[in-house]
Amino acid sequence: MSSKAQRRGSDYRRKRKRFHNNQYTRKVSDKLDADCISASAKKLCKESDLDKEVRNSNQSNGYRLINIDILLSELSQYVTCPNCNTKAVLKEKILYGLVSEFYVECYSCSTLSTFKSSPVIASGNDYEINTRITYAMRTVGQGFCGIKHC
Repeated sequence: MSSKAQRRGSDYRRKRKRFHNNQYTRKVSDKLDADCISASAKKLCKESDLDKEVRNSNQSNGYRLINIDILLSELSQYVTCPNCNTKAVLKEKILYGLVSEFYVECYSCSTLSTFKSSPVIASGNDYEINTRITYAMRTVGQGFCGIKHC
């Protein structure tokens, strides 16, 4: 037996050292408490004041999952040109991500009017629907790969 074992005795068992936070765990826990909001959530929070006003009204609003082919075919039956009151055609052009640009084209007077499917966020050049889908997929844990498959 070694000299240490003789001094300790046979029934002595060394106690395990307790873990006291190291330099890295302290920084991580402080940072999580103070800043746990993602960039997408911050952008959407800036727009939440407008959403509160809209929610109080009785109008239908917000985002829905719809089949664009069905929407365009149904709306094209009722779309007329504002200038000459003849039948016009509603078409779609994909811009970026989930944002589409719709345009109403009149063949008789060559009038063209456009509108986008999502507003631009005031804090930058990003479209609101793209920021919302990014935030949702990150919250679910899918990220960019989840967006590519939707």
